[in-house]
Amino acid sequence: MNGQPETEQRIREAAFRALVKHGYADLSIKDIGDELGQNPSLIYHYFDSKDELLLSMLDVFVDIFLGQQAEEPITDAETELRRFVGQILHPKPMQVEAVMSAPPSDIETAIARVFVELWAHATWDDDFRNKTTAVEAGLRDAIVRIIRAGVEREQFRSVDPEPTADHLLFLLKQGIHTQTTTNREDAVDRVEALVDEIIDDLSLES
Repeated sequence: MNGQPETEQRIREAAFRALVKHGYADLSIKDIGDELGQNPSLIYHYFDSKDELLLSMLDVFVDIFLGQQAEEPITDAETELRRFVGQILHPKPMQVEAVMSAPPSDIETAIARVFVELWAHATWDDDFRNKTTAVEAGLRDAIVRIIRAGVEREQFRSVDPEPTADHLLFLLKQGIHTQTTTNREDAVDRVEALVDEIIDDLSLES
């Protein structure tokens, strides 16, 4: 089918925007079709179900948060770790536009809502659980790689990169979840402060 990759991507983007508006429980293929500006039947030419579409949409998270990070050399581990943390907590429009042609205007809130919706659904659905596990593994591996590079270059103290990455990723996830699901509007700011303290403690130059 001509234009299949482009059409699939447009459908994923429409699903992303529709999920932000409606939430998982109330989201329908019709809502996604409305967001796409097409008859919902078009979606079934590419995806068998809402869940199959949303599972494929999780790959957008990987592109947004990881991109080419795993292939780029790390010369300044502290700067790269702070950049990566900021990229997760405060995704920039330009960062998102690299993989989505029409993201929501408030992309930071949108990504946080989608994160919470899909990770919550993984509580009940093994396919989603497997996919979210893979996404988190990719984020963890990226943090491990940065910390290991910092230790090897003697920019960071000699720490075990894996539990340190687990600690940082837990804080990042908790900050996003808390800010999205409670009235703690300072949750992400507080997490940033805690992460800054951890990175300062890691750095041999601080």
